[in-house]
Amino acid sequence: MSPVSQIDLLAPLLEDAPDISALANQQVWSTIRQHAGSYGVAALIAYAVRPHVTGEDRQWCDRILTESWVRHERMLGCLENLLRLFDANGIPVIALKGPLLARRYYKPAFLRKPSMDLDLAVSAQYLDRACKVLASEGYAPSKPIRDALSDSHHVELDKPSQPRLELHFRLSHRALGIAVDELFERAVSVSLPNGRKALVLGAADQLLHLILHLTQSRFGTLFHLFEVRRVCRAETSDVLAEAISRGVRHHYCGALRMMDIAFRTRWKEPFLVPGTNIPKTWLNSRLTPELFRAFESWSLPGRDLHLADRIYGRWLDFQLTDRPRDALRSAAYFLATAKSSVGQSRAWGSVKRLRFAHDSPISHTEVESRRHPASTGMNS
Repeated sequence: MSPVSQIDLLAPLLEDAPDISALANQQVWSTIRQHAGSYGVAALIAYAVRPHVTGEDRQWCDRILTESWVRHERMLGCLENLLRLFDANGIPVIALKGPLLARRYYKPAFLRKPSMDLDLAVSAQYLDRACKVLASEGYAPSKPIRDALSDSHHVELDKPSQPRLELHFRLSHRALGIAVDELFERAVSVSLPNGRKALVLGAADQLLHLILHLTQSRFGTLFHLFEVRRVCRAETSDVLAEAISRGVRHHYCGALRMMDIAFRTRWKEPFLVPGTNIPKTWLNSRLTPELFRAFESWSLPGRDLHLADRIYGRWLDFQLTDRPRDALRSAAYFLATAKSSVGQSRAWGSVKRLRFAHDSPISHTEVESRRHPASTGMNS
């Protein structure tokens, strides 16, 4: 029998009817508490077990949920300010993921993994103007826009005391990704708590974005796999079919097939419904549960990534390409960016260091400055 992994312990608590048997084993429960934040599911697990625990364990749940709520409210406020700024300057943007996705698919919204940054889609034609507007507000890009356009899918901007902002001109997958321009035609309007309207992705584009984000991060967190499942369950079969159709059209068949393997491995259910027609990839025989386990092992939170690890990560990505030409494009991009990337913390396309809001403490002052989340939906 293979050893039980941290994910194996966490996943049963994310079911609609959580399996709380782990609470009876103090060693197992301590492991869950220790690692839930690293996999982005601390708030979800705290919410699930809170009615079943007392004492120190109940205090842990309350702390996690309070921190998650405060961070959600803070990120929502920051997003509202940014949307107001872009609206005033006539720059159309789409809010990606973050607090608006939380309000759309989670009740209460703060159960979604607290964001470490804010993501907005902006057409490349508005990118320079958007960065100038942000510069006037104290934001600075991490690299020149010209460089970002050639080797990334977004521009990262930072401002002291504010969350990092990412302006996406492509949806994902760095310079090889889908341009966001077509997404504006299908975006939908939602209301913010302050009454302002904001654009978010249409349902099928939203689902495809989550799939591609998880694939690009090499299946780096249990949370994001859970989120794809959650959105699939909230939307209709037509939405799933349309998301798959768009993924096939943009040659992400390998990503869709690996998502099905991930669902079957982790949730014991298919992602692709029977009869779904997805073309086989040129390396289709390599798309196996063993490959998914390799992705999971590569993406263990907190581990150091040396040069050999990063090259191996590229090999994992290579196996998901649809066609030889896609593999050649990926290899060419890898070689073109390798020289400039050597020595950087995210060299050669490695994923972000897996770090979540619950891994760093929130200040007591910030918590006390806001009301307790119990009145917003915490189970008692």
